[in-house]
Amino acid sequence: MFDAHIIGGGPAGLFAGISACQQGGKVLLSEEHKKIGEPEACSGLISLSGLESLGSYVDYKKAAINEITSAKIICSGHEFTITPKKEKAILVSRAKFDSLAAERFIGEGGALELGKRVTRNFQSKTVIGADGPASSVADFFGFPKIRHFIHAMQGDFPYSCEDSHQAQIFVSSSEFPGFFGWAIPKNESEAEIGIGVSQQHHPLHYYRNFLAKLGVRSKPSREFAAAIPSEARRKTAMKNFRGNFSALESAHAVSNTMEKGGISVLLSGDSAGQVKATTGGGVFFGSQCGILAGKYSSSPEKYEREWRARFGLDLALHSHFRALLNMNGGQPPKPALLLAKALFFEDLLSNEGKMDQWGSMLSPSIISSYASIVASKFKGGKR
Repeated sequence: MFDAHIIGGGPAGLFAGISACQQGGKVLLSEEHKKIGEPEACSGLISLSGLESLGSYVDYKKAAINEITSAKIICSGHEFTITPKKEKAILVSRAKFDSLAAERFIGEGGALELGKRVTRNFQSKTVIGADGPASSVADFFGFPKIRHFIHAMQGDFPYSCEDSHQAQIFVSSSEFPGFFGWAIPKNESEAEIGIGVSQQHHPLHYYRNFLAKLGVRSKPSREFAAAIPSEARRKTAMKNFRGNFSALESAHAVSNTMEKGGISVLLSGDSAGQVKATTGGGVFFGSQCGILAGKYSSSPEKYEREWRARFGLDLALHSHFRALLNMNGGQPPKPALLLAKALFFEDLLSNEGKMDQWGSMLSPSIISSYASIVASKFKGGKR
């Protein structure tokens, strides 16, 4: 038996495994696919600060594809260009990034089994579910359901963006209801182009229309569809589970762990819904919460408290902003856009914007900085 059995070999599971090994545990990680990082079902655009926070585990520079230094947001005939002074984004190869994390996990003494889908017969009394939004672990142990999802499609196409270091974000309640479209340059002649829509819509129609709008007719070198959770589960950990198993489910390994005091279960990453509802990005939060899951694998209740204390506010702010947008079909109403222009929100986001941890933007120092921005603009005669 192992001290922890992790289900799922994405960033959340891999960093949970590294962390659990560093606590001195004997750790098994099971991944249903035959190769870590494949198939790639993620844009791979991650904040530089988020990648640097994982720098002691993985050298992200080995997976870097392009640096994104600005974003142009196009909505209802208005354009906002955000050029962050304190934050950049790095487009990485998720296949390479995940494989680097897997190498580190094995280097820490972890056991990795590939091509094996585990839905029961867990090999430890501690289970960490990092098996995606449709988590079999969460279903098996009866965790609360994730109710809201984004359906996304993306492909890598020959496409020249205006600026090879600028992401383009398209917001429209009719073209991308409940989410947005994007073009993220990989280099001067290729880009990741995709769309997301709320769960009541089928993405293929909107995806095809978006490609036609951009004049993209070539076949993609890579293409995928994905479901992205847009809310956190109400509960992500339990201790000493003692449910009623059917004859099929009561395998020898599970029965033994039940006799030894039950099974403790922790969920991390997409399985827990630890994803930004604004953009669908989950690598930073999933990895950081995975590290906490590995660290507190023997104390599920402490894991629940710790990740919510550290990241709960940030994820809630992303969720609340998404909910506000969805009141108007996924885009800000025109008066709000005009107000944002008038109040120089572009300047605020360029000076103080954060991709992930929005809670830090509520600090008195940033509010004071914003007041200074507005004052200087009006003094300069810009109205």
